[in-house]
Amino acid sequence: MRVFISVDLDQPARREIEKLLEILEKKHWKVKWEKPEKLHITLAFLGEIDQSQTSKLKSQIQSLNVKPFVISFKGLGCFPDYEWPRIIWLGLKGDLKSLAALQKNVQEKLVQSGFKPDIKPFIPHITIGRIKQARAGERHEIARQIRALAKMEFKGEWRVDRVVIYESQTLPEGSVYKKLVEIELPLDKRKF
Repeated sequence: MRVFISVDLDQPARREIEKLLEILEKKHWKVKWEKPEKLHITLAFLGEIDQSQTSKLKSQIQSLNVKPFVISFKGLGCFPDYEWPRIIWLGLKGDLKSLAALQKNVQEKLVQSGFKPDIKPFIPHITIGRIKQARAGERHEIARQIRALAKMEFKGEWRVDRVVIYESQTLPEGSVYKKLVEIELPLDKRKF
């Protein structure tokens, strides 16, 4: 099974992104927009693993030591760069220090479970679209417009209080995510 570990959004945050996607869809870019129910922040992508590895992973991830925190949205961007954009993402702001600590903690637990560490730097974002079959001129125009929205403020704030292990299933109509397990972060009642 293909597995990744992520932070989910709550329903109000998803609705705010849905409003943003409705606006962006009117631009008629050659972009396949993500469905709101699939939106998440990837903390680690493991790829293909077997059932025994999944059980081991679940037990390791149960012991995360990052307290719940709040993050929100800020600006659009693209990967890999503005010269040839392929992925459109929504940026994040708020307690990004805690988000980075959570991602690092997940990576440490993965290494303890025998998985190879992800050597790519962690860039907090939510993938909202993938540019498909656009010519160079179209890509450059999309990139120009995204760059203009890089500092735009968006509504949507949510409390990160859990991590989710997902299986990604590839179907002819696209990928589908199946929740394998949710792990709540330890609660610090003084903060909330």
